[in-house]
Amino acid sequence: MSDLLDEDVEFRGGTLQLSADNVNAENADNNQNNTAEKVNRNKPRSYANSSVLSGADSLSSSTSSFADARTDEQRNEGAAASSESVKTVYPRYDVPFDRENIKDFFTFRNGVVENSIQECITALLFPEDGEYLGSWLLTEITLWDNEKERIVILTSRLVMTIKYDFIAMKQLDFKKTYLDDLDTIVIGELVYPPSSFVPERNLRGVRLMWNKGEPLPLKTVWNPFSQDVPFLTFASHPIYWHKEGGPDEKATFDMEIFAQKLQRAIETMPSSACCIHHSPIVIQSYVGVTSMLHNKTSMGFFKVRGKFSF
Repeated sequence: MSDLLDEDVEFRGGTLQLSADNVNAENADNNQNNTAEKVNRNKPRSYANSSVLSGADSLSSSTSSFADARTDEQRNEGAAASSESVKTVYPRYDVPFDRENIKDFFTFRNGVVENSIQECITALLFPEDGEYLGSWLLTEITLWDNEKERIVILTSRLVMTIKYDFIAMKQLDFKKTYLDDLDTIVIGELVYPPSSFVPERNLRGVRLMWNKGEPLPLKTVWNPFSQDVPFLTFASHPIYWHKEGGPDEKATFDMEIFAQKLQRAIETMPSSACCIHHSPIVIQSYVGVTSMLHNKTSMGFFKVRGKFSF
């Protein structure tokens, strides 16, 4: 009898031990699943939209809205965690030059840009040019991918691009482009063709076009000194990334502000048939050795170069 009781107690003890093991195993599995769910819940979502960077299927028209790539992410940072909508992928910004090199630019000196812009407004703007809307110091990117320092003035009727000598403090040349002549404005990342050997810029720009979709003639494409190029391309001036202060202090060097005011000026013109697109801007440069050397040495900007200034 005692043997039977011992066996029965031993058997029941074994049964309880097995049940405890199962419970522990189930608890371990549940804990592991809960941990995985928490990790997945806390892990940031990856919203990869390759079309924005490649240009495929990314052309979209806009007549009443404008998105600033740098502030949009900050403004929607809190909402993005709970939102299920796909977030647009914007390029990162490669800061041109460093803090020490930017001081060699004549336009980095206090009052130089403000005085030169005021001089150009006084000398070049007339009442028939329309209402003054704003002025900037931007980087113009030419057909041959060369960067040039330019003063840009916007009115309700035109965009004026001014070549200015910031050493001698005098205006050298200017060009007026009337808003009525524009047929397309593109705002987006500056990209190169897939077969290009030129490194990506990781920079945004705006392009003003008045060629009505027609391809460029060969005499224009192969002439680096041609003045008949039917478009203008602008990016933010390098000083933008090094200027101290808030958005108001940097606004003069900011392409995004210029593009925003340009779009509004187009929208308020009842006679304008210009289409505004937010999509990549293709720079037709394939080898680009000359342009890379030109841009790396900042030959299109007025600055101190050793014992010389040009």
